[in-house]
Amino acid sequence: MEIPNFQSEIIFSPKHSEKRIQSAYEQWGKKNVNRIISLALFFLGGNREQISKCIDSPIGTFYSFLNRFHRIGLKALTDQRGKPAQHLIDITEETETTQSIDTAANDLEIIFGEKKQLLNIPYDKNRIVINSSNPLQFKTIILSFLNSGFLSIKEASEQLEISERHVRDITKALQLNDIKSLIDGRRGQQKDYIVTEDIKAEIIQQYTVNLVNENSTAGNTIAAQVNDKCNTSLSDRAVRQHISKLGLNKIKKSLPELLKGVKKSSKI
Repeated sequence: MEIPNFQSEIIFSPKHSEKRIQSAYEQWGKKNVNRIISLALFFLGGNREQISKCIDSPIGTFYSFLNRFHRIGLKALTDQRGKPAQHLIDITEETETTQSIDTAANDLEIIFGEKKQLLNIPYDKNRIVINSSNPLQFKTIILSFLNSGFLSIKEASEQLEISERHVRDITKALQLNDIKSLIDGRRGQQKDYIVTEDIKAEIIQQYTVNLVNENSTAGNTIAAQVNDKCNTSLSDRAVRQHISKLGLNKIKKSLPELLKGVKKSSKI
């Protein structure tokens, strides 16, 4: 079958194009129209990366759209997350009876250095389930998708609930220092050898004095007092951890009452 050379046989008008696209945006929605344009450009031999930039879509998202189009045809043109335009519903319903969903698998290639693994993903198993108790695993996957072009900075930012600038920082850190760079550095001191017996004693002393005098026993207050007395630089978090380990929170209510009882008995 001879295919017409559309690029050389048709005169294109930027003015008409702008007017027609704007009208289509208003009638069918920007995302739906961009899908149609991207598909047409793809058929005309356009470079996929340049097409994805032209419609302001991550390359991974564009690849996913093309895969979905090859599976389900014109139904892929509608936005499955929202209410599609009625015009597109009419088009897809006409083809639904003559076109069944292709259950053939998608191919996803994972590259690690010189290692390559091709995954054959069935149509009905196109999801990744991560336990809610594994936030680091979720963060790693989201950033990996970002690095591979499946997600944009904005989408990753929304999923991780952090700023786009922070996303860029941790993405760069992940590339340089592997997954260890994603571990929260604010976890505090993991061993007690830096917090000596003298420092622990001072934590107990400052906590007790503040408690008896009805002053603040918050971690930042105790940390400031201990650092001043012992010439240290313990973080608020580290002090809070030791207050908890030493069981000082357990006497927050009982100690003042006990001391009141001692004072009363001494007056008798």
